[in-house]
Amino acid sequence: MRNEIKVGLLGIVTLLLLIFGYKYLKGSNLLDRSKTYYIKYPDVGQMDPSSPVLTRGYKVGTVTKLQLDPENPKMILVTIEVKNEVNIPRSVKAVLVSQGLIGGKAILLQFEEYCTSDCLPNNSYIENAEIAGTLSSMFSKDELKDYTQTFGEELNHILDTSKLNQNIQVAATVKNIHLILDNLARATKSLNQLLNASTVHLDKTLSNLDVLTTSLANNANSVSRTLQNIEKISANINQSDPGKLVKSTEETMQELNRTLRDSKASIASLNSILTEVQTGNGSLTKLIKDPALYQNLNSTSHNLSLLMQDLRLNPKRYIHVSVFGKKAKEYSLPENDPALPK
Repeated sequence: MRNEIKVGLLGIVTLLLLIFGYKYLKGSNLLDRSKTYYIKYPDVGQMDPSSPVLTRGYKVGTVTKLQLDPENPKMILVTIEVKNEVNIPRSVKAVLVSQGLIGGKAILLQFEEYCTSDCLPNNSYIENAEIAGTLSSMFSKDELKDYTQTFGEELNHILDTSKLNQNIQVAATVKNIHLILDNLARATKSLNQLLNASTVHLDKTLSNLDVLTTSLANNANSVSRTLQNIEKISANINQSDPGKLVKSTEETMQELNRTLRDSKASIASLNSILTEVQTGNGSLTKLIKDPALYQNLNSTSHNLSLLMQDLRLNPKRYIHVSVFGKKAKEYSLPENDPALPK
């Protein structure tokens, strides 16, 4: 036998083993004959292929395929394979159950007896399908009824013993609960009284808020313009050179300091002059405080005024022009001489 034939046979055997192993891990055995059935559910609760198909807790098949129903997108079409020796009657019920709180899903086939003549044929639909809840999947109806009845009896016993003070801890807990409820009732009553007393203040506050919001709405344009002006000022400040601004400010401060120093020197000089005037030293003091000098100046001013008036009234007395040698007329004193005392 050639090596090529051996390699080919080995590849075929390996491929068959891989297919057989894959199918076995998926829950189906290629060596066992099985029948295929279809079930429709509105929701499968994240059930995966290879989920078991059970009858009274015994595995009789496997879920092989899940897909949306081509005829109704609101339903899920589930394909299962059941062992060939299991004869399923037409009245079978396929219940989707949970295998635990954190377990997966399974399909439970419920029927009373094996059929002998009128069985559900291969490649047919199981019409009677249901979805069971978590508790009903874990417990039967009788067990669930017994558990709830036992729980209720125990709870009544605890409450009864708390009334009779037979269980100190439970009685203390119930007493504390009553105290908490009483405190809550008093707290809610106080809160209602506080709210009733504060209703007037709350109404005034809401009215003031209404007036404030109305004023803001009416002055929205002014506020907007103010914000725009502030934005422009800030933009100008950002665009300006901070170094030049600081330098200009320093130069201005230096100039102000020089001006203040010069002002202080001028004020000091003026103070010294005023001091000398007040103490009587210097000609300015004599000019201000000497009455004789004031009288002389007043007399001189009066005489100068008379001279100017006489010059205006009698100019020929002071200026004489004669072309032909004519003598000037003698001066005659006016009747109302302003120089004469009145």
